[in-house]
Amino acid sequence: MTDDTTITTTSDLPIAAYHDSTTLDELGVDEDRGFPPPGTYPFTRGFREEGYRTGFWDWEMYAGFGSAENANERYRFLLENGATGGVSVALDLPTQIGLDSDHPLAQDEVGLAGVALDSFSDIERLFSGVDLGQAGHVFSTANAIGPIMYAWVLHYCHTHDVDPATFRLQIQNDPIKEYIARGTQFLPVQAAVRLATDVMAYSHEHTPTWLPVSVSGSHMKQAGASPAEEAAFTLANATAYMEQLEAKGVKLADFNPTLEIHFCTDMDFFEEVAKYRAVRRAWSEIGRERFGVPDERLPFRLHAATSGLPLTAQQPLNNIARITLQALAQVLGGCEATRTASYDEALAIPREEAAVVSLRINQIIAHETGIAKTTDPLGGSYYVEALTKRIHQVIQDELERIGELGGALAAVEAGYFQERLARRAYEDQRALDTGERIVVGVNAYVQEETVSHPRFAVDPAWEAEQLSHLRAHREGRNEAELRSALAGVRDACASTDNVVPSVLAAVAAGATIGEICHAWREVFGEFEQQWAQV
Repeated sequence: MTDDTTITTTSDLPIAAYHDSTTLDELGVDEDRGFPPPGTYPFTRGFREEGYRTGFWDWEMYAGFGSAENANERYRFLLENGATGGVSVALDLPTQIGLDSDHPLAQDEVGLAGVALDSFSDIERLFSGVDLGQAGHVFSTANAIGPIMYAWVLHYCHTHDVDPATFRLQIQNDPIKEYIARGTQFLPVQAAVRLATDVMAYSHEHTPTWLPVSVSGSHMKQAGASPAEEAAFTLANATAYMEQLEAKGVKLADFNPTLEIHFCTDMDFFEEVAKYRAVRRAWSEIGRERFGVPDERLPFRLHAATSGLPLTAQQPLNNIARITLQALAQVLGGCEATRTASYDEALAIPREEAAVVSLRINQIIAHETGIAKTTDPLGGSYYVEALTKRIHQVIQDELERIGELGGALAAVEAGYFQERLARRAYEDQRALDTGERIVVGVNAYVQEETVSHPRFAVDPAWEAEQLSHLRAHREGRNEAELRSALAGVRDACASTDNVVPSVLAAVAAGATIGEICHAWREVFGEFEQQWAQV
């Protein structure tokens, strides 16, 4: 069936009125041999033949606000309501950019978009009453501060007699995408990648069951990338980390099972399903052909989060349908873990009631629909197989283009990713403004809303509470030990030594996140923004 080039997916891939075997013939896909069964290379249809039959995907719920006590209360509530993805820690902006809560730039941001964490004493309150072994998993979007989050949790294990092997810490620890799309970077990119890969190398040796990196396309997607671009750019960044890691003596063949690749699921349903299938295939090919990974070591952890971008403040209950469809796409795509947004996220931090609805969406899909009873149920669909092939081709073409630029780091420094994302975000907004793209309740089917929807309220007392904790923490430290530990951080940064042991020592000496990051800044300098032009 010849494609209609005027009707396309979000990634501008052509869609025919219907698809049949001629579509696959035109794409060079052998219908008899083109879909190897799940559990076999290149794992397009899944890493395991049995799929979800032996265990559902993890139901991870991202949460965090106010002080450590506030966030702790929400974590325990979610675990009591059946969340299986453990404790997923959203950080406030000052924490993410390495500023203490009393820094002038942190004013009015403390605890606002996530939980405020200044020192190890906050971590102790964050995990109070949470059995990490039973929770099974701790996740954080620590990126520029990846070594500090890693050190906080490992020091917690040391001081609270918790065996690190009884749970799994997962830190995002992906600074490259911060320069492309998110904006919590504060060090030059080469220094940030050095710190991130130091964590990966240290974790590989000392906490081999933890996940020290989650290479993320999510923020690039939310900044404007198409699903196919998101996939390609993320795999380019993953390749850059693995090359740096191998230069430190850690081979991908040994590391790959503890690599997570994370994406954002948007509203183009079949394209999102195909994206996950294409990513498994593309990274498996890279692992085998470029890094020499044997087939049995190729499976990695594929994680997906529903996108907050399509959620609307108008008619917010419609967001339940959007989240359900996104969750369904990532399950049909075969993801190992999912994170589900809440329907009121376009208004504020999710309320407990909205978070439980999102958790229940996962549980309904898992228990009531029958979808989990067979692996890759859309495998063999002419349309899905065609989309999978086309996205795989986009990934290959983009990786070749980025390689010609000198790799992901060079492409970041040249502004290549940033320009691509800015251009597509502009085009997407223009399509919305002109009505070319319909969003229900926003530019079509608009209705007067007379009901005021409840929203989460930010308590202004949280900031004062956090500042009080910070003052008490500083008063209890040994200043000589603190100065010595921070000097150790500077020395490690100035050498080629792995920085993690020095950061661990600084955390144990009571150093705050602002003090450790200041030591980094003293050695490495600071990032200077280069703006993309459209």
